[in-house]
Amino acid sequence: MGNMMALASYQFRLFRRDFLTLFFALAFPVLMFIIFSNLFGSQEATGGVAIQQYLVPSYIPIIIINTLFMSFGLLMVTYKEHGYFLKYKVMGLNPIQVAISIFLAVIILQLFGIGLLAVMAVITKGITIPFGNMVNVTLTIVLINLFEFAIAFFLSALFLKARTYQALALILFYFQMFLGGLTFPPEMFGNVLRSVMEIINPVIYGLYMMRGVWVEGASFISYGKEILILTAISVVFIAAGTKLFRWNG
Repeated sequence: MGNMMALASYQFRLFRRDFLTLFFALAFPVLMFIIFSNLFGSQEATGGVAIQQYLVPSYIPIIIINTLFMSFGLLMVTYKEHGYFLKYKVMGLNPIQVAISIFLAVIILQLFGIGLLAVMAVITKGITIPFGNMVNVTLTIVLINLFEFAIAFFLSALFLKARTYQALALILFYFQMFLGGLTFPPEMFGNVLRSVMEIINPVIYGLYMMRGVWVEGASFISYGKEILILTAISVVFIAAGTKLFRWNG
């Protein structure tokens, strides 16, 4: 456990020195919030709630997707490509422990990103933070993490070269961000297109949950269908990734 935590701490320090990692995890969501909160102004969504209130729970999944796709997944492929899993094995860490250490470092990075986004939203627009519903918010964030982890892990199992993985991961990142209702509210797309999005981009179910527990004070367990869909897809991708991943490169 001590070696795992030391590796997680070391990996987080590397994240802190990488400008692009810090920009997309910390600055990018804040910039998006500033831009779109001013774009939407005082416009209201269905139910009379200001659209601005829905932006923070919409951008939290973006932070999760970015850190898991472009940090966790990319590092998994890089470690495999350069034989780092074997090197760490000599130091007493098996590949699973190394992967967990990377994931822990990514979670810490996520927390900083979410915290900064929330603070800036409160300071600039007076956005309400649902402290009274934080258990349900946390459970929803965990589920979205599970879903995105499964996809990132599966993708990292398919590629032996980090550059190839990075190209596809970027495409999928922007695909989820723009066609998953994370940038523009899904209500803007109309019922037909939204139904298509729910089929081709399941992250939208995580968005529904995140908005519900953050803005509407909903319970995590009230989203039975969404939980079932995201969990089932996650299990499939994790099982496939476990089968395909070549720890020895």
